[in-house]
Amino acid sequence: MIQLSACGRAQVSGVAPPGNNIGANVSTIAFWDGSRPFKNLIYGGGWEMKTANGAGMTIPGANLDTNGWVKLLPPGAKAVRALSIPVQPADIVCRWDGDDGDTMQVSDSNGAVRFRRIAGSRELRFDYTSSYAGTLRPAYLSYTVNSANYVRNIDCREDGDNPAAVFDPTFTNLLKGFSVIRFMKWQRAVEANTAVNWAHRNKPGDGDFSLNDGVPVEHMVTLANSLRADPWFAMPWNADDDYVAKFATYVRDNLDLNHRVYVEVSNEVWNGGYPVMLQAQQEGIKEGLDASHGNYGQAMTRYAEKTRHVMQIWGSVFVGQMDRLVRVASAQNVSPFWSEYILSTAGTAESVDALASAPYWGAGDEDVGGKSLDDVMDKLLPEKLSESLEWAKKQKAVANKFRKRYIAYEGGQHVWLNDREQLVAQIERDPRMYALYRAYLSRWNSEIGDTMALFTLTGGVGKAGFGLMEYQGQLEATAPKLRAVREVLRTNAR
Repeated sequence: MIQLSACGRAQVSGVAPPGNNIGANVSTIAFWDGSRPFKNLIYGGGWEMKTANGAGMTIPGANLDTNGWVKLLPPGAKAVRALSIPVQPADIVCRWDGDDGDTMQVSDSNGAVRFRRIAGSRELRFDYTSSYAGTLRPAYLSYTVNSANYVRNIDCREDGDNPAAVFDPTFTNLLKGFSVIRFMKWQRAVEANTAVNWAHRNKPGDGDFSLNDGVPVEHMVTLANSLRADPWFAMPWNADDDYVAKFATYVRDNLDLNHRVYVEVSNEVWNGGYPVMLQAQQEGIKEGLDASHGNYGQAMTRYAEKTRHVMQIWGSVFVGQMDRLVRVASAQNVSPFWSEYILSTAGTAESVDALASAPYWGAGDEDVGGKSLDDVMDKLLPEKLSESLEWAKKQKAVANKFRKRYIAYEGGQHVWLNDREQLVAQIERDPRMYALYRAYLSRWNSEIGDTMALFTLTGGVGKAGFGLMEYQGQLEATAPKLRAVREVLRTNAR
């Protein structure tokens, strides 16, 4: 509940939020993830280089300036940048500072795209005809680099748009109504052995948000404020203490006072599929941490240790305002043993406010076997849904034991079939998915009742399809998961 402090400012209680408790994980900002968050289309891709012989390769970090713009390339090479895809075909204008030697051009996978520019100008116009609803064919800018006056501050957006607008309104409208926005996919949360420090962080206007620490904290806080949502951040494992403290300080000073901030360390450190888990394990072994549960136990002990340290920094920044802060420890949904192990590690429970897991329900190749679509939709997935929530109840019991909130950092269906991609598409688009999501969220509310950050906002269908919708701009009527979630959000808002 919101209360007024002695100075008249809104404060938030530390208990579970009333009313709407459904959040969302944002997808990556990459064009291929079905999303166009930023008005400036250059943030849909990272830098590449096409050499004089036509070979493509990543541009080394040493060739970028401190703001992420390409300052130097080998003779004959060109800088190349993939652009985000607009929701609708549009007339795009690109502007920049610096000298491109009249080489700036645009192309796609079919070759050159007709563009218009006046020689010597710093402006290029073209018709962006690709769309997510049709043929996915991103546009690419390319140009030569004059190291004496290299191109900077490229901005590509719809002709006539406000040049100061940061976010695409189609994107922000899609997020309206969610109570929490988890930004893990916008941060470099799971990379191993990648140093992150405040001096080299990304800032608004920098050239590449896919490098360093990801999307600038300024943009994430601004988005959360504009949506009246609580932000959820994942601190990079290799962020130094100065970065953590300054990040927390910026959030404290700029997030609206009537909102909490959720924070955790990295993402799924329990998951051996992420490099960060191996790093945690190596660090645990090097420190000689408790080996009674093997090397994996040492990784989890190291995670608990790291969580305590990072949360102590956040706590010191938010001293006197702890009701605005939700410190999270996360574990695998089907492993309440490890949840209890993490919270039992000396000092960890005292350093966090909530335990989180990801109560996914889904199936793999071994589950589906020779089953038909009807078998999967009418029997298998309902059974998996119930199993997942039973595990969630066990996680909640662990949290209760330590007097912590139990929340979900991710959740939703998790069908992943390596051998039957056509069936995956049928499952994702089946109208019965609507009823499954309605049942899932209804049971979560009645049996758990706290925050659930669904995964993920957008995402195409292949071997898996996690997106609530396949692409930004998709009609809600053709996205059964999103339609179900929207109805729950509308109900919760009453």
